[in-house]
Amino acid sequence: MIGRAAARRLACALWALAAAAPLAGRAAEVEFWYAHGGLYAQAIDELCDGFNATHPQDHVHCLSQGTYEQTLRKAVAAYRAGQPPALVEIYDIGTADMLHSEAIYPVDALMKDNGQAVDDADYLDGIRRYYAAADGRLFSQPFGTSTLVLYGNRGKLAAAGIPGLPRTWEAFEQALRALKAHGESCPAVADFTPWKMLDQVNAAAGAPIASAGNGRDGLAARYAFADGIHRRYMRDVARWHAQGLLLPAVLTHAGDQPLAFADGECALSLDSTGSYAIVLKAGIVDAEVGPLPAYAGAARYGNTIGGSSLWVFKGKPAAVYPAAARFLAYLREPRQQRLFSARTGYLPLTREAQRQLEASPLGEPAAIRVGLASMALPGNAYSAGARLGFMSLFRLIWQEEVQRALAGRQSMDDALAHAQARGNLLLARFQATYAGTARSQP
Repeated sequence: MIGRAAARRLACALWALAAAAPLAGRAAEVEFWYAHGGLYAQAIDELCDGFNATHPQDHVHCLSQGTYEQTLRKAVAAYRAGQPPALVEIYDIGTADMLHSEAIYPVDALMKDNGQAVDDADYLDGIRRYYAAADGRLFSQPFGTSTLVLYGNRGKLAAAGIPGLPRTWEAFEQALRALKAHGESCPAVADFTPWKMLDQVNAAAGAPIASAGNGRDGLAARYAFADGIHRRYMRDVARWHAQGLLLPAVLTHAGDQPLAFADGECALSLDSTGSYAIVLKAGIVDAEVGPLPAYAGAARYGNTIGGSSLWVFKGKPAAVYPAAARFLAYLREPRQQRLFSARTGYLPLTREAQRQLEASPLGEPAAIRVGLASMALPGNAYSAGARLGFMSLFRLIWQEEVQRALAGRQSMDDALAHAQARGNLLLARFQATYAGTARSQP
Protein backbone atom coordinates (compact mmCIF):
# COMPACT_ATOMS: atom_id res chain seq x y z
CA MET A 1 0.00 0.00 0.00
CA ILE A 2 1.07 3.57 -0.56
CA GLY A 3 0.84 6.31 2.00
CA ARG A 4 -1.66 9.17 1.96
CA ALA A 5 0.93 11.68 0.71
CA ALA A 6 1.95 9.38 -2.14
CA ALA A 7 -1.70 8.78 -2.98
CA ARG A 8 -2.31 12.51 -3.15
CA ARG A 9 0.69 12.92 -5.47
CA LEU A 10 -0.57 10.11 -7.69
CA ALA A 11 -4.05 11.62 -7.82
CA CYS A 12 -2.58 14.99 -8.79
CA ALA A 13 -0.51 13.36 -11.52
CA LEU A 14 -3.56 11.53 -12.89
CA TRP A 15 -5.59 14.78 -12.82
CA ALA A 16 -2.85 16.58 -14.75
CA LEU A 17 -2.78 13.83 -17.37
CA ALA A 18 -6.56 14.02 -17.70
CA ALA A 19 -6.44 17.80 -18.09
CA ALA A 20 -3.83 17.47 -20.82
CA ALA A 21 -5.70 14.72 -22.65
CA PRO A 22 -7.86 17.05 -24.78
CA LEU A 23 -4.71 18.50 -26.33
CA ALA A 24 -3.52 15.10 -27.48
CA GLY A 25 -6.69 13.12 -28.02
CA ARG A 26 -9.29 15.66 -29.01
CA ALA A 27 -9.35 18.33 -31.70
CA ALA A 28 -8.28 21.84 -30.75
CA GLU A 29 -11.36 24.06 -31.10
CA VAL A 30 -11.02 27.32 -33.04
CA GLU A 31 -13.87 29.78 -33.50
CA PHE A 32 -13.75 31.84 -36.71
CA TRP A 33 -16.22 34.67 -37.31
CA TYR A 34 -16.71 35.77 -40.89
CA ALA A 35 -18.73 38.55 -42.52
CA HIS A 36 -20.60 37.13 -45.50
CA GLY A 37 -23.82 35.51 -46.59
CA GLY A 38 -25.14 33.79 -49.68
CA LEU A 39 -22.72 32.20 -52.12
CA TYR A 40 -19.75 33.86 -50.39
CA ALA A 41 -20.69 32.19 -47.11
CA GLN A 42 -21.04 28.88 -48.94
CA ALA A 43 -17.52 29.25 -50.33
CA ILE A 44 -16.10 30.02 -46.86
CA ASP A 45 -17.96 27.08 -45.34
CA GLU A 46 -16.43 24.83 -48.01
CA LEU A 47 -12.95 26.04 -47.04
CA CYS A 48 -13.72 25.30 -43.40
CA ASP A 49 -15.08 21.85 -44.20
CA GLY A 50 -11.99 21.09 -46.28
CA PHE A 51 -9.69 22.09 -43.46
CA ASN A 52 -11.57 20.09 -40.85
CA ALA A 53 -11.57 17.02 -43.09
CA THR A 54 -7.81 17.16 -43.67
CA HIS A 55 -6.73 18.25 -40.18
CA PRO A 56 -8.37 15.82 -37.72
CA GLN A 57 -6.32 17.21 -34.83
CA ASP A 58 -8.12 20.56 -35.23
CA HIS A 59 -11.68 21.75 -35.61
CA VAL A 60 -12.59 25.22 -36.84
CA HIS A 61 -16.11 26.46 -36.17
CA CYS A 62 -16.89 28.97 -38.93
CA LEU A 63 -19.77 31.28 -38.06
CA SER A 64 -21.29 34.07 -40.14
CA GLN A 65 -21.87 37.26 -38.15
CA GLY A 66 -23.70 39.30 -40.79
CA THR A 67 -22.24 42.30 -42.61
CA TYR A 68 -18.72 43.62 -42.28
CA GLU A 69 -19.91 46.37 -39.94
CA GLN A 70 -21.95 43.97 -37.80
CA THR A 71 -19.01 41.59 -37.52
CA LEU A 72 -16.67 44.39 -36.40
CA ARG A 73 -19.11 45.57 -33.75
CA LYS A 74 -19.77 42.05 -32.47
CA ALA A 75 -16.04 41.30 -32.31
CA VAL A 76 -15.35 44.45 -30.29
CA ALA A 77 -18.21 43.64 -27.91
CA ALA A 78 -17.04 40.03 -27.53
CA TYR A 79 -13.48 41.12 -26.73
CA ARG A 80 -14.68 43.60 -24.12
CA ALA A 81 -16.74 40.80 -22.56
CA GLY A 82 -13.67 38.56 -22.47
CA GLN A 83 -15.13 36.07 -24.98
CA PRO A 84 -13.70 36.92 -28.42
CA PRO A 85 -13.36 34.39 -31.23
CA ALA A 86 -9.85 33.23 -32.02
CA LEU A 87 -10.13 34.52 -35.59
CA VAL A 88 -12.28 37.24 -37.07
CA GLU A 89 -12.70 38.65 -40.57
CA ILE A 90 -12.54 42.46 -40.50
CA TYR A 91 -13.00 44.68 -43.53
CA ASP A 92 -10.16 46.82 -44.81
CA ILE A 93 -11.39 50.05 -43.24
CA GLY A 94 -11.25 48.46 -39.78
CA THR A 95 -7.48 47.97 -40.06
CA ALA A 96 -6.45 51.04 -38.05
CA ASP A 97 -9.10 50.37 -35.40
CA MET A 98 -7.96 46.77 -34.92
CA LEU A 99 -4.29 47.64 -34.91
CA HIS A 100 -4.50 50.31 -32.25
CA SER A 101 -6.88 48.26 -30.08
CA GLU A 102 -3.90 46.28 -28.67
CA ALA A 103 -6.26 43.29 -28.65
CA ILE A 104 -4.58 41.36 -31.45
CA TYR A 105 -1.90 38.72 -31.77
CA PRO A 106 -0.01 39.79 -34.93
CA VAL A 107 -0.34 37.15 -37.64
CA ASP A 108 3.34 37.23 -38.57
CA ALA A 109 4.24 36.51 -34.93
CA LEU A 110 1.59 33.80 -34.66
CA MET A 111 2.92 31.97 -37.70
CA LYS A 112 6.53 32.23 -36.54
CA ASP A 113 5.70 31.12 -33.02
CA ASN A 114 3.96 28.04 -34.37
CA GLY A 115 6.49 26.94 -36.98
CA GLN A 116 4.55 28.04 -40.07
CA ALA A 117 6.92 29.29 -42.75
CA VAL A 118 5.29 32.18 -44.64
CA ASP A 119 6.83 34.27 -47.40
CA ASP A 120 4.94 37.54 -47.07
CA ALA A 121 6.85 38.95 -50.05
CA ASP A 122 4.78 36.62 -52.26
CA TYR A 123 1.65 38.71 -51.74
CA LEU A 124 0.64 40.73 -54.79
CA ASP A 125 1.95 44.29 -54.73
CA GLY A 126 -1.48 45.93 -54.52
CA ILE A 127 -2.35 43.86 -51.46
CA ARG A 128 0.98 44.52 -49.78
CA ARG A 129 0.63 48.25 -50.49
CA TYR A 130 -2.46 48.31 -48.32
CA TYR A 131 -1.74 45.91 -45.47
CA ALA A 132 2.03 45.84 -44.97
CA ALA A 133 4.02 47.92 -42.52
CA ALA A 134 6.98 49.97 -43.70
CA ASP A 135 9.23 47.11 -42.59
CA GLY A 136 7.08 44.55 -44.45
CA ARG A 137 5.25 43.11 -41.44
CA LEU A 138 1.68 41.90 -41.79
CA PHE A 139 -0.41 42.11 -38.64
CA SER A 140 -3.39 40.39 -40.28
CA GLN A 141 -3.71 37.89 -43.12
CA PRO A 142 -5.35 39.19 -46.33
CA PHE A 143 -8.43 37.17 -47.21
CA GLY A 144 -11.34 38.40 -49.36
CA THR A 145 -9.74 40.93 -51.70
CA SER A 146 -11.40 42.82 -54.53
CA THR A 147 -11.06 45.98 -56.56
CA LEU A 148 -13.34 48.11 -58.74
CA VAL A 149 -14.02 47.34 -62.41
CA LEU A 150 -16.56 48.40 -65.03
CA TYR A 151 -19.18 45.88 -66.15
CA GLY A 152 -21.02 46.28 -69.45
CA ASN A 153 -23.88 44.40 -71.10
CA ARG A 154 -22.50 43.68 -74.58
CA GLY A 155 -25.95 43.39 -76.16
CA LYS A 156 -27.19 46.71 -74.81
CA LEU A 157 -23.96 48.52 -75.70
CA ALA A 158 -24.00 47.20 -79.27
CA ALA A 159 -27.68 48.08 -79.74
CA ALA A 160 -26.93 51.68 -78.70
CA GLY A 161 -24.00 51.90 -81.13
CA ILE A 162 -21.32 51.81 -78.43
CA PRO A 163 -18.31 49.79 -79.72
CA GLY A 164 -16.91 48.80 -76.33
CA LEU A 165 -16.52 49.77 -72.72
CA PRO A 166 -15.49 53.41 -72.19
CA ARG A 167 -11.96 53.98 -70.91
CA THR A 168 -12.40 57.64 -69.85
CA TRP A 169 -15.05 59.39 -67.78
CA GLU A 170 -15.79 61.61 -70.75
CA ALA A 171 -16.51 58.52 -72.88
CA PHE A 172 -18.49 57.04 -69.99
CA GLU A 173 -20.83 60.04 -70.04
CA GLN A 174 -21.21 59.78 -73.82
CA ALA A 175 -22.12 56.11 -73.43
CA LEU A 176 -24.72 56.95 -70.78
CA ARG A 177 -26.34 59.48 -73.10
CA ALA A 178 -26.33 57.08 -76.05
CA LEU A 179 -27.96 54.37 -73.92
CA LYS A 180 -30.60 56.79 -72.63
CA ALA A 181 -31.36 57.98 -76.19
CA HIS A 182 -31.76 54.36 -77.27
CA GLY A 183 -34.48 53.89 -74.67
CA GLU A 184 -32.58 52.34 -71.77
CA SER A 185 -34.29 53.22 -68.49
CA CYS A 186 -31.14 52.35 -66.54
CA PRO A 187 -28.01 53.30 -68.49
CA ALA A 188 -25.84 52.68 -65.42
CA VAL A 189 -26.34 51.67 -61.79
CA ALA A 190 -24.40 52.59 -58.66
CA ASP A 191 -24.78 52.21 -54.92
CA PHE A 192 -23.11 55.57 -54.17
CA THR A 193 -20.64 54.26 -51.62
CA PRO A 194 -17.37 56.02 -50.75
CA TRP A 195 -15.31 52.87 -51.37
CA LYS A 196 -16.22 53.13 -55.05
CA MET A 197 -16.65 56.86 -55.55
CA LEU A 198 -13.91 58.17 -53.25
CA ASP A 199 -11.35 55.48 -52.42
CA GLN A 200 -11.13 53.87 -55.85
CA VAL A 201 -11.42 56.97 -58.02
CA ASN A 202 -8.81 58.87 -56.01
CA ALA A 203 -6.45 55.88 -55.92
CA ALA A 204 -6.61 55.45 -59.70
CA ALA A 205 -5.89 59.16 -60.06
CA GLY A 206 -3.09 59.08 -57.48
CA ALA A 207 -4.90 61.78 -55.51
CA PRO A 208 -4.96 62.11 -51.70
CA ILE A 209 -7.89 61.35 -49.46
CA ALA A 210 -6.07 62.48 -46.32
CA SER A 211 -2.78 63.91 -45.18
CA ALA A 212 0.04 61.85 -43.63
CA GLY A 213 0.09 59.49 -46.60
CA ASN A 214 -3.65 58.81 -46.41
CA GLY A 215 -3.21 58.02 -42.73
CA ARG A 216 -0.40 55.51 -43.13
CA ASP A 217 2.20 57.83 -41.60
CA GLY A 218 0.64 58.38 -38.19
CA LEU A 219 -2.37 59.39 -36.12
CA ALA A 220 -2.22 63.08 -37.08
CA ALA A 221 -3.84 62.56 -40.51
CA ARG A 222 -6.71 64.78 -41.60
CA TYR A 223 -9.08 64.40 -44.55
CA ALA A 224 -8.24 66.42 -47.67
CA PHE A 225 -10.56 65.27 -50.46
CA ALA A 226 -13.14 68.06 -50.77
CA ASP A 227 -11.57 69.56 -53.87
CA GLY A 228 -9.44 68.25 -56.73
CA ILE A 229 -10.34 65.01 -58.49
CA HIS A 230 -13.02 63.98 -56.02
CA ARG A 231 -14.96 67.22 -56.36
CA ARG A 232 -14.74 67.01 -60.16
CA TYR A 233 -15.95 63.44 -60.19
CA MET A 234 -18.79 63.97 -57.69
CA ARG A 235 -20.03 66.99 -59.65
CA ASP A 236 -20.24 64.65 -62.65
CA VAL A 237 -22.01 62.02 -60.55
CA ALA A 238 -24.55 64.59 -59.37
CA ARG A 239 -25.26 65.63 -62.97
CA TRP A 240 -25.59 62.01 -64.17
CA HIS A 241 -27.93 61.28 -61.28
CA ALA A 242 -30.10 64.32 -61.91
CA GLN A 243 -30.45 63.47 -65.60
CA GLY A 244 -31.40 59.83 -65.02
CA LEU A 245 -28.17 58.50 -66.46
CA LEU A 246 -26.82 56.91 -63.28
CA LEU A 247 -29.46 55.26 -61.10
CA PRO A 248 -29.12 54.46 -57.40
CA ALA A 249 -29.36 50.72 -56.87
CA VAL A 250 -32.30 51.18 -54.49
CA LEU A 251 -34.41 52.59 -57.33
CA THR A 252 -33.91 49.60 -59.62
CA HIS A 253 -36.37 46.71 -59.77
CA ALA A 254 -33.81 44.44 -58.13
CA GLY A 255 -32.97 46.98 -55.43
CA ASP A 256 -29.40 45.72 -55.49
CA GLN A 257 -26.49 46.82 -57.71
CA PRO A 258 -25.01 43.45 -58.75
CA LEU A 259 -28.46 41.98 -59.37
CA ALA A 260 -29.66 45.04 -61.32
CA PHE A 261 -26.84 44.42 -63.78
CA ALA A 262 -26.94 40.62 -63.66
CA ASP A 263 -30.65 40.46 -64.56
CA GLY A 264 -30.20 42.77 -67.56
CA GLU A 265 -31.98 45.81 -66.16
CA CYS A 266 -28.93 48.14 -66.26
CA ALA A 267 -26.41 48.38 -69.09
CA LEU A 268 -23.33 49.50 -67.12
CA SER A 269 -22.21 49.00 -63.54
CA LEU A 270 -19.13 50.16 -61.62
CA ASP A 271 -18.76 47.33 -59.17
CA SER A 272 -16.41 45.04 -57.29
CA THR A 273 -14.65 42.11 -58.91
CA GLY A 274 -16.45 40.11 -56.24
CA SER A 275 -19.77 40.75 -58.01
CA TYR A 276 -18.64 38.68 -60.99
CA ALA A 277 -19.75 35.47 -59.30
CA ILE A 278 -23.31 36.85 -59.04
CA VAL A 279 -23.29 37.83 -62.73
CA LEU A 280 -22.07 34.38 -63.76
CA LYS A 281 -24.59 32.59 -61.56
CA ALA A 282 -27.47 34.57 -63.08
CA GLY A 283 -26.35 33.52 -66.56
CA ILE A 284 -28.50 36.18 -68.27
CA VAL A 285 -26.09 38.92 -69.30
CA ASP A 286 -23.22 38.62 -71.79
CA ALA A 287 -20.90 40.65 -69.59
CA GLU A 288 -17.84 42.55 -70.70
CA VAL A 289 -15.44 43.70 -67.99
CA GLY A 290 -13.03 46.61 -68.22
CA PRO A 291 -10.94 48.82 -65.94
CA LEU A 292 -12.17 51.78 -63.96
CA PRO A 293 -12.25 54.81 -66.30
CA ALA A 294 -9.96 57.83 -65.79
CA TYR A 295 -10.24 61.41 -67.01
CA ALA A 296 -8.75 62.01 -70.43
CA GLY A 297 -5.11 63.08 -70.29
CA ALA A 298 -4.68 62.21 -66.60
CA ALA A 299 -2.08 59.80 -65.27
CA ARG A 300 -3.54 56.39 -64.39
CA TYR A 301 -2.30 54.65 -61.24
CA GLY A 302 -3.05 51.24 -59.80
CA ASN A 303 -6.40 50.62 -58.14
CA THR A 304 -6.50 50.11 -54.42
CA ILE A 305 -8.11 47.08 -52.81
CA GLY A 306 -11.23 46.45 -50.82
CA GLY A 307 -12.32 43.46 -48.85
CA SER A 308 -11.04 41.93 -45.67
CA SER A 309 -8.23 40.38 -43.68
CA LEU A 310 -8.16 37.89 -40.82
CA TRP A 311 -7.16 38.95 -37.31
CA VAL A 312 -6.19 36.83 -34.30
CA PHE A 313 -7.35 37.88 -30.85
CA LYS A 314 -5.23 37.64 -27.74
CA GLY A 315 -6.40 35.84 -24.65
CA LYS A 316 -7.33 32.41 -25.98
CA PRO A 317 -6.08 29.10 -24.50
CA ALA A 318 -2.59 28.19 -25.67
CA ALA A 319 -3.83 25.10 -27.56
CA VAL A 320 -5.93 27.28 -29.86
CA TYR A 321 -3.07 29.15 -31.50
CA PRO A 322 -1.22 26.28 -33.24
CA ALA A 323 -4.57 25.23 -34.76
CA ALA A 324 -5.34 28.81 -35.81
CA ALA A 325 -1.92 29.03 -37.47
CA ARG A 326 -2.54 25.79 -39.36
CA PHE A 327 -5.92 27.09 -40.54
CA LEU A 328 -4.41 30.36 -41.78
CA ALA A 329 -1.67 28.43 -43.58
CA TYR A 330 -4.34 26.25 -45.21
CA LEU A 331 -6.29 29.30 -46.44
CA ARG A 332 -3.10 30.72 -47.91
CA GLU A 333 -2.35 27.63 -49.99
CA PRO A 334 -2.56 28.44 -53.73
CA ARG A 335 -5.12 25.70 -54.30
CA GLN A 336 -7.50 27.14 -51.70
CA GLN A 337 -7.00 30.64 -53.07
CA ARG A 338 -7.85 29.44 -56.58
CA LEU A 339 -10.99 27.67 -55.44
CA PHE A 340 -12.15 30.64 -53.38
CA SER A 341 -11.42 33.04 -56.24
CA ALA A 342 -13.32 30.91 -58.76
CA ARG A 343 -16.35 30.66 -56.49
CA THR A 344 -16.54 34.29 -55.41
CA GLY A 345 -14.74 36.59 -57.86
CA TYR A 346 -12.31 37.62 -55.12
CA LEU A 347 -8.74 38.05 -56.28
CA PRO A 348 -5.92 35.58 -55.66
CA LEU A 349 -3.63 36.92 -52.96
CA THR A 350 -0.18 35.68 -53.92
CA ARG A 351 1.93 35.57 -57.06
CA GLU A 352 2.03 31.78 -56.96
CA ALA A 353 -1.76 31.52 -56.79
CA GLN A 354 -2.08 34.00 -59.65
CA ARG A 355 0.42 32.02 -61.72
CA GLN A 356 -1.50 28.80 -61.15
CA LEU A 357 -4.80 30.49 -61.97
CA GLU A 358 -3.40 31.83 -65.24
CA ALA A 359 -2.06 28.37 -66.13
CA SER A 360 -5.33 26.55 -65.44
CA PRO A 361 -7.30 25.29 -68.48
CA LEU A 362 -10.06 27.86 -67.92
CA GLY A 363 -7.67 30.74 -67.24
CA GLU A 364 -8.59 33.72 -65.11
CA PRO A 365 -12.23 34.85 -65.02
CA ALA A 366 -12.61 38.19 -66.82
CA ALA A 367 -13.24 40.33 -63.74
CA ILE A 368 -10.26 38.83 -61.92
CA ARG A 369 -7.97 39.30 -64.92
CA VAL A 370 -9.00 42.95 -65.32
CA GLY A 371 -8.83 43.60 -61.58
CA LEU A 372 -5.34 42.16 -61.27
CA ALA A 373 -4.15 44.18 -64.28
CA SER A 374 -5.62 47.36 -62.78
CA MET A 375 -3.91 46.78 -59.46
CA ALA A 376 -0.61 45.99 -61.17
CA LEU A 377 -0.31 49.49 -62.64
CA PRO A 378 2.38 51.69 -61.04
CA GLY A 379 1.34 53.29 -57.79
CA ASN A 380 2.20 56.41 -55.86
CA ALA A 381 1.89 57.50 -52.22
CA TYR A 382 -1.92 57.67 -52.47
CA SER A 383 -2.83 54.76 -54.72
CA ALA A 384 -2.45 52.32 -51.81
CA GLY A 385 -5.73 53.66 -50.43
CA ALA A 386 -6.64 55.21 -47.09
CA ARG A 387 -6.02 53.62 -43.69
CA LEU A 388 -7.65 55.88 -41.14
CA GLY A 389 -9.34 55.52 -37.79
CA PHE A 390 -13.12 55.25 -37.42
CA MET A 391 -13.48 54.88 -41.19
CA SER A 392 -16.71 52.93 -40.86
CA LEU A 393 -18.26 55.95 -39.15
CA PHE A 394 -16.77 58.31 -41.72
CA ARG A 395 -18.36 56.35 -44.57
CA LEU A 396 -21.77 56.85 -43.00
CA ILE A 397 -21.08 60.58 -42.80
CA TRP A 398 -19.97 60.74 -46.44
CA GLN A 399 -23.07 58.89 -47.60
CA GLU A 400 -25.35 61.08 -45.53
CA GLU A 401 -23.91 64.32 -46.94
CA VAL A 402 -23.81 63.04 -50.53
CA GLN A 403 -27.41 61.80 -50.33
CA ARG A 404 -28.50 65.25 -49.19
CA ALA A 405 -26.79 66.72 -52.24
CA LEU A 406 -28.39 64.18 -54.60
CA ALA A 407 -31.78 65.04 -53.08
CA GLY A 408 -31.20 68.73 -53.88
CA ARG A 409 -30.88 69.82 -50.26
CA GLN A 410 -27.36 71.18 -50.67
CA SER A 411 -24.72 71.52 -53.37
CA MET A 412 -22.27 68.71 -53.97
CA ASP A 413 -19.42 71.08 -53.09
CA ASP A 414 -21.05 71.75 -49.72
CA ALA A 415 -21.67 68.05 -49.18
CA LEU A 416 -17.99 67.23 -49.62
CA ALA A 417 -16.89 70.14 -47.44
CA HIS A 418 -19.25 69.04 -44.67
CA ALA A 419 -18.17 65.40 -44.94
CA GLN A 420 -14.52 66.45 -44.73
CA ALA A 421 -15.08 68.66 -41.69
CA ARG A 422 -17.11 66.01 -39.86
CA GLY A 423 -14.58 63.35 -40.81
CA ASN A 424 -11.77 65.42 -39.32
CA LEU A 425 -13.64 65.60 -36.02
CA LEU A 426 -13.69 61.79 -36.04
CA LEU A 427 -9.96 61.66 -36.75
CA ALA A 428 -9.25 64.08 -33.91
CA ARG A 429 -11.25 61.83 -31.59
CA PHE A 430 -9.40 58.76 -32.85
CA GLN A 431 -6.06 60.50 -32.27
CA ALA A 432 -7.06 61.44 -28.73
CA THR A 433 -8.25 57.88 -28.03
CA TYR A 434 -5.09 56.15 -29.23
CA ALA A 435 -2.40 58.78 -28.67
CA GLY A 436 -0.69 56.52 -26.14
CA THR A 437 -0.65 53.43 -28.34
CA ALA A 438 2.92 52.29 -28.74
CA ARG A 439 2.47 50.28 -31.92
CA SER A 440 2.69 52.32 -35.10
CA GLN A 441 0.39 51.60 -38.01
CA PRO A 442 1.40 48.73 -40.27
